[in-house]
Amino acid sequence: MELEKIKERFIAFAESECKGNSELYYKLSNEIANDEGLLKIASNTRVGQPIPNIFFASVHYLLLKNSKNELASYYPSIQRKQVSEIPFAIFKSFCLESEDEIKKIISTRIVQTNVINRCAYLMPIFSKIIADENRPTTIIDIGTSAGLTLNFDKYEYWYNDQKIFGDSKVINKSTIIESAIPEIYNISQPILKIGIDQNIIDLTEKDEILWLKALVWTDQLERFVAIDEALKLDELKNIKFIRADTILNFEREILKADSNQNLIVYSTHVLYQFTQEQKADFYAMLERVGQERDFYFLSVEGIKNLLDRYNTKEIVIELTHFKNKQRTEIFLAETNGHGNWIKWNNYST
Repeated sequence: MELEKIKERFIAFAESECKGNSELYYKLSNEIANDEGLLKIASNTRVGQPIPNIFFASVHYLLLKNSKNELASYYPSIQRKQVSEIPFAIFKSFCLESEDEIKKIISTRIVQTNVINRCAYLMPIFSKIIADENRPTTIIDIGTSAGLTLNFDKYEYWYNDQKIFGDSKVINKSTIIESAIPEIYNISQPILKIGIDQNIIDLTEKDEILWLKALVWTDQLERFVAIDEALKLDELKNIKFIRADTILNFEREILKADSNQNLIVYSTHVLYQFTQEQKADFYAMLERVGQERDFYFLSVEGIKNLLDRYNTKEIVIELTHFKNKQRTEIFLAETNGHGNWIKWNNYST
């Protein structure tokens, strides 16, 4: 990819994702955008991966492995305290010294985040569907990574600085804007949880856990606490993980779900990594499943077709209900990449 296009990626990342969420990465992204040497290193990113995300993760990963490095002293995730800035000269020096290691990481690894705070919108939606259906549920997470969002019912929820639901060391916080705080329903029906991914995070491998943490933005300390606590939950053992790397394999696994149970399939920030052809195949697959059985598909994506459909620049939360071979789409809400805020449009499913 041309360096000018990579520059644009870092600027867009700073403005659309980091601004207001991560001041440290916001400043660094803009500085990297104007540094040809670092852009050249970033150009080695594996095709289809979000360049700024994986570049920052690679640096973070190396620092988590070597916390005594000078640059690590400026990383809140390592020092467990906030700092005002990461000096760009020190950051650049580390990247140049670690150029070969960074190139190897960004050319071979993929971005597989598990942003637990996304459960801030998942829990109200899922709990209402399950309450309305009032029967056992199978729930399938497409692109599950480590499966941490599948334990949405085991976490604690705060909205607008008020505790609304749950009692857990894994705390999700979100600001509800221009809409009401949603009701969360107690879940009494049994849930079978299935996580599907082409690269399942092996929770017994320390290096894979380290990469999962490296993908967390360094100044978002609450996310580090949430991951640490979520990884301790015994309920992770009850999740069924399935490796599947093609859309046909996704379809095969979805159709295995008990037809007598309520079925929810969901994806959060997964389809943006698909090509246009793959996205078309994915939606066609959902249609085929909808001709075989009733189910819900919850999509949380910032892909162009959704942004255009609802005339927004924010992440779209859309619920598709396939019932009696008919499809109904509901624009539920807008949010950002980490679920820090939610603007509900239609909470009734």
